[in-house]
Amino acid sequence: MPFFLISLFGKDRPGIVAEVSKVLYQLNLNIEDSSMTRLKGEFTIMLIVSSPTERNEEDILSALEEVKDKLGLWVACKRLPEDWQEECERKEIYRIVVSGADKPGIVYNVSKLLSEKGINISDLRTEKRGGLYLMFIEGESDEDLFEELRQDLERLRHQLSIDISVERDEEVIL
Repeated sequence: MPFFLISLFGKDRPGIVAEVSKVLYQLNLNIEDSSMTRLKGEFTIMLIVSSPTERNEEDILSALEEVKDKLGLWVACKRLPEDWQEECERKEIYRIVVSGADKPGIVYNVSKLLSEKGINISDLRTEKRGGLYLMFIEGESDEDLFEELRQDLERLRHQLSIDISVERDEEVIL
């Protein structure tokens, strides 16, 4: 079963998700994973889709052409390698929240620390609310680094004069 990464963005307006998901539905593509958000006045969509039949990137891009033109979207599509899912499996998940006065270097310093610990950032979102800077991170690790990470983030909190909290994401089995 082929999997594809699709990325779209354009000026935010109502109907983008409905129009894009309609085309994917008509192609019989299943949305496996997604991230959709507004960044200032732009709306971004990133999707992993699967197809029950063999197809290629050109099929998907061609089907999205009308929506692309109608909504003024930029669209890209990439077929994922057959073993891509094996690379995604991690054991420990951490949720990190950073808040403080907005200043350059917050994302760099936190992401550098995580990289040095071998923690992969699977999701990162930032926003400014007046002078307050907020960052929400989901990080993954093959081993349990929680206590060590907590201590290192505490040092970084003092160094940057920001608030940082970290919690371990407990696995929920449904």
